[in-house]
Amino acid sequence: MTNSRVVITGMGVLSPLGLDAESSWAALLAGQSGVARITRFDATDFPSQIAAEVKGFEAEKWMDKKDARKFDRFVQYGVAAAKMALADAKLEITPANAENIGVMVGSGIGGLGMIEDQHKIMLERGNRRLSPFFIPGIIVNMASGMVSILTGAKGPNSDTCTACADPAHPVGPRECDRVSPGRPDQPAQEGPPAKR
Repeated sequence: MTNSRVVITGMGVLSPLGLDAESSWAALLAGQSGVARITRFDATDFPSQIAAEVKGFEAEKWMDKKDARKFDRFVQYGVAAAKMALADAKLEITPANAENIGVMVGSGIGGLGMIEDQHKIMLERGNRRLSPFFIPGIIVNMASGMVSILTGAKGPNSDTCTACADPAHPVGPRECDRVSPGRPDQPAQEGPPAKR
């Protein structure tokens, strides 16, 4: 690894505390909890009735409605967070710099919500009713792929899937080495896994 410095120039945050870095940080400093009753599915038969869900997120603010329907929530979150980070960094991706900007996304599991939804459709309505976008909509590398497509980044593109350790990988020592001299200048990197 080289001795080059790595800095965070922009942040994009979607959390149970807020839909951007500022509101999430303010809620955290105020001691607020993002934990509440589960709303995304019927949790009646589960011993735990609480979760830390991202509330009020509208994918259509960050990507085309048609694209949003094709992809699991973790892809939508990745696109939104990346676009927020680019805006926060005031980084414009242009043909002149696109090949020097890479994307690294980490997700603990990928599209679990869509897997569950498609499984239910198959059981209730048959396999011919499965979405043709099922596999592309759930695979972990689709998050970085869609970030690259929608932002124009053409540098190295990768994903990690290492469960709860995953948030450390996009900003860890190995990835910091990617921004050493001769490597892409600005990898757009993301961390925490998105849950259903």
